[in-house]
Amino acid sequence: MKDKIYLLVIIYWLILEYVLEGVFHYFSFYRFINIIENFLFALFVFYLISNIQNDVFKRLLYTSAVVLIGIMIWFETIMYLNFKIHFGPSSYFVFLNTNQDELLEFIREYYNVKALTVTFMFFIPLLRIKRIVKIISKFCSGYAFKRYKFLKIALFGFLVLIGMKIAKLIEHNLPYLIGRSVILNYKNNQYANDFNAQINSKDNFFNKINNDSKNTYIVVIGESVTSAHMQLYGYYRETSPLLAKVKDSLSVYNNVISPNTSTFYSLSKALTLGNYENPKKVLALPITTLFNKSGFKTFWISNHSMAFNPGSALARVSNEAQSKFFNSKEVVMNNLKHDGELLTKVDQALKDQANHKVIFLHLIGAHFTYKNRYPEEFDFFKDKPKTKFDNEFVFEKINNYDNAVRYSDFIVNQVLQKIKKVKNNSYLMYFSDHGEEVFQDDNFYGHLEDRPTKNTFTIPFIVWYSKSFKYPNDYFFDENRKYMTDDLWHSIAHISRLECPLVDNTRSIFSLNFKKRKRIILEDKEFETFFE
Repeated sequence: MKDKIYLLVIIYWLILEYVLEGVFHYFSFYRFINIIENFLFALFVFYLISNIQNDVFKRLLYTSAVVLIGIMIWFETIMYLNFKIHFGPSSYFVFLNTNQDELLEFIREYYNVKALTVTFMFFIPLLRIKRIVKIISKFCSGYAFKRYKFLKIALFGFLVLIGMKIAKLIEHNLPYLIGRSVILNYKNNQYANDFNAQINSKDNFFNKINNDSKNTYIVVIGESVTSAHMQLYGYYRETSPLLAKVKDSLSVYNNVISPNTSTFYSLSKALTLGNYENPKKVLALPITTLFNKSGFKTFWISNHSMAFNPGSALARVSNEAQSKFFNSKEVVMNNLKHDGELLTKVDQALKDQANHKVIFLHLIGAHFTYKNRYPEEFDFFKDKPKTKFDNEFVFEKINNYDNAVRYSDFIVNQVLQKIKKVKNNSYLMYFSDHGEEVFQDDNFYGHLEDRPTKNTFTIPFIVWYSKSFKYPNDYFFDENRKYMTDDLWHSIAHISRLECPLVDNTRSIFSLNFKKRKRIILEDKEFETFFE
């Protein structure tokens, strides 16, 4: 009797979750299986707690369990109501490695009246939690553990987990997915640390670049910019008028995609040795380390705050830079993060006296909330955009997004004009970490791995070279080359003429020796056929 009222609270939450999902979207067998998994998991947890001898400790565990399970069900409900998705392990892994800025903005952007109402409905049973505890205390009676009881509990728990694994119910379990993400994160760190230690122990593994010329390279990393919304790639609006004017001086690649739809995943592969074939190497030899070992001074200028996890791939890449700048917490928290604030930092880096330098400029780009990504004078698009989703909210989001893309065009052009004035062997590379869906192919805006569209993967990839640029001997430009940026590490190293045994020119978009490979996304889907 002691756990029946708690169980009733759980059942209320599960029924509420399924009913809300059905009312707002549709009733599905898949979501019903998720409800069953949550119920079985709650029964399993309650069974384990029921075998605790100490009544006070037992009541504390019951209370903690019902609150945590409630939060789990609430989280699943909110995510499904907003995005019609069931979050997988990749989404939780992203949360573990994001920064406070993106997390807070995600909450602000998607926590609406609907979510607030649902939260209140979930909170109702908790208003009586003290009363529930008292009732349970009345029915609780202490009893001693029998011999071998712990062994029986362990055996029961093991059988339950095996059963859930065989039935694939475990794939719906939030604690399991979070635990799996934490373990995977730990293993990746261990592998990368060992790999990097082995490389650093080798003599003459990295060759210093020749000092016969000065080299200045800039790699501009956009944020949430899809090529499908760029004038330069055929979009009907003038979202990139400045780059379009100088198109003849640019190498514009038309068929480049990101490997993932999140900043963490995509840049973890793009800027390290990790790729689809070598997923364990997502923390191995950051591109900034390769430049450092090759005799360059490295700069990391970012309009993002630092990641929660200092051991994450993107944190490792930025931390290896010799000169680092992240926008202040005050700017982050007040959402005043226009990329134009970074231009003075670019000027300072360009004036640095180092003969060889590479500047990584990480923009906030067109990350939601879109209207906060550009100053008032760039509020250009106000008419009704072309979309099959006909309502004012959609129109506003598309206009805001296109304004943000137009502002990114301005920023990239400003950086381009600055590097043109530097009389060195130079290039400027611009690509976006991933794309964005903005009510074009789906009634949705954002970039969730669990709700992919073609636009969340298609990205701009543009390169400018100085007139005296020293190309690699095997350089070849193919504007329609099919490429995925999980191999970008090799492309940057190749075009920068960095010599290292790990650089593979067959993976470089700039090489005559490039070997075409399948572009695999979402773990096992081929991009060329998945969105047909």
